[in-house]
Amino acid sequence: MSTEARLQFSICLHDHQPVGNFDGVIEKAYGDCYAPVLECLRRHPGVGLAMHHSGCLLDWLEARHPEYLETLSAMCREGRLELVSGGYYEPIIPVFRPSDIRSQIVAMNRRLETLGGSKPTGLWLTERVWEPSIPSYLAGTGIGYAVVDDLHIRLAGAGGSFRGNPVLTEDSGSSVALLGSSMELRYAIPFGSVDDVMAILRRKADEGVSLVFYGDDGEKFGVWPGTRERCHDQGWLEAFLTALEEADGWLATTPPGVAVPALPAEGPFYVPAASYPEMGEWALDPGRQEASAALKASLPPGAAHDADLFLRAGFWRNFLTRYPEANSLHKRVLHAEDAVHASGSAEALAHFWRSQCNCPYWHGVFGGLYLPHLRDAVWTELLEAERAARDSAGGAATISSGDYDCDGSVEILAGTPSMSVEARAGDGLALGELSLLPAGRPAVTLGNVLTRRREAYHSRIRDEAADQSGDPAGTIHGEMHALESGLASMLAYDPYRRLSFREVLLPGDGREWFSCGGGGMTARTPSAKPGVVESGSDLQLSMDFPVCEGVGVSKMLAVSLVSPAIRYDAAFELSEGAARWGRAGCEICVNLLTGSEDDRNVSLGGRPPVRTGVRGEGPADSVSILDGWRRFRAVIRIEGGADVWHMPLDSVNRSEKGYERVHQGMAILISRPLPAVPGRMRLSLSLELEDLA
Repeated sequence: MSTEARLQFSICLHDHQPVGNFDGVIEKAYGDCYAPVLECLRRHPGVGLAMHHSGCLLDWLEARHPEYLETLSAMCREGRLELVSGGYYEPIIPVFRPSDIRSQIVAMNRRLETLGGSKPTGLWLTERVWEPSIPSYLAGTGIGYAVVDDLHIRLAGAGGSFRGNPVLTEDSGSSVALLGSSMELRYAIPFGSVDDVMAILRRKADEGVSLVFYGDDGEKFGVWPGTRERCHDQGWLEAFLTALEEADGWLATTPPGVAVPALPAEGPFYVPAASYPEMGEWALDPGRQEASAALKASLPPGAAHDADLFLRAGFWRNFLTRYPEANSLHKRVLHAEDAVHASGSAEALAHFWRSQCNCPYWHGVFGGLYLPHLRDAVWTELLEAERAARDSAGGAATISSGDYDCDGSVEILAGTPSMSVEARAGDGLALGELSLLPAGRPAVTLGNVLTRRREAYHSRIRDEAADQSGDPAGTIHGEMHALESGLASMLAYDPYRRLSFREVLLPGDGREWFSCGGGGMTARTPSAKPGVVESGSDLQLSMDFPVCEGVGVSKMLAVSLVSPAIRYDAAFELSEGAARWGRAGCEICVNLLTGSEDDRNVSLGGRPPVRTGVRGEGPADSVSILDGWRRFRAVIRIEGGADVWHMPLDSVNRSEKGYERVHQGMAILISRPLPAVPGRMRLSLSLELEDLA
């Protein structure tokens, strides 16, 4: 590190692609961003920096573009590049168990030492999600510093005379240095001019700052909208690196692993639970997001910088409260850990780690919760981990029950050689998970449906799509546009979580309620105690519960332990208080990952099939659901026939590109008119899954 320069400038670029992302998407990111960025860096030997690549991306690069890794390795051995570690498959570190996270970090350390020729000392903190226990997580891994946001440093109270040096923190005597990424530079690079960015750095030098650290997504240099043109076609990145090399002695670019041990650290300071400011906002429920934005907008000019210190936003773990689907996945991963480790199976462990990839657990501008293929990917990895662990123990069915998702009610889990299900007593024994386990190929998630909920940004969506062909590069925190016309009119919110084998009551004829996506009344039974009996080749689940005043249900689910099949029987008992309800039935919600392909379709009673993204209805004694891409069929047989209605469940959500519609599954309601009260209505059906491979 140069001792003559007044300012040390450390850069760390973070590149990541989620488990399960489409190969074509990653290939485009490689061509637009990863390859040209590395080539540009190679041409500027005077710029030393660090890079972090998630294990998901490293695995892809090794398979598709080994030449990229060869260049990385060469630059490391020349002393120009530092490789930064992390959890191998990019988990949110503090929400999984410490021993497992340490193992992921150690595995990444070994990979990077082989690739770069030296042991990594730095850690890219996934989404900068910090909790005070993290230094204990890192104990014994060889990690000396971690990348956080400058907000973390300010929240710790490292202000006043702070000049950018590393900040020490500890937990139970285990310490780690923190480097806080400059928010000012995050917003300026690459969206401001090169002169503006250099002026910020010059100002820092004139103020006597010793070290400025910039750690941010590498995708800002080619993947974000407009940035490929700006950074490469128009030469922004080339000009920026040239300006850094020509900074005539007042600035030196220094990899953080060199800067940290060379500068005196300050501390100890203690950082509360935090992430970058935007993440804190996204973790709030919609009403609080709106209130927070209004409060900040009311502050005097110039006060926004300090507002984040005193107006605390959300806590990352509350995504698990906002989105029960994410919570169910997270708690299933935690539940599977003991069996995976006890199995001793390397295959089970690899799948298990991949199921912890953070993207499908949350939603903001980034976060892949709303992307079905990413949810499907991590669920598939979890199911494969569970299957490999079962196989190592002989392959017999596993059955367990408990409050796994910590919501106060019981879940029953059944994993058989051909199927995996989760029945939720708190939702009237509805299924939160329904998956096929075909022999010799990956698991198929059928129940991976996301309930449609209000988001704070929905009030800003307009029906008119914008022409973005000439849009310049801009941060993802500015105004966004609709990617298709009519999105505001498509907004719909589900009155209950969309599950399978859930009882639903509808007023009157019910058609209008269902067709507008409103649904009706359904049971919430948090204190219910289900009957669980393993009888021969079936797991029999039973429960009696009230749906509402005047309507009770006596329900039985029989989950086959030898074939992928479920039998359902429900008796609706009606008294005088049920007069306002005209129809009752069973709702089954499935997700075939898209509603716009001909090979994903539904057929009622042998009629011609229609895509799952199309509404339909009719009397039927059977429903056939075909997924030609994942090669399976689900057949529902209805005793005595019933009215069958189906509709797509499409969300309207935002991504870094703008507001878009995403298919989250389809709802199928199998129902009959209710008899005059008092009375009884019985509904019996079966569901069979068929592997078409």
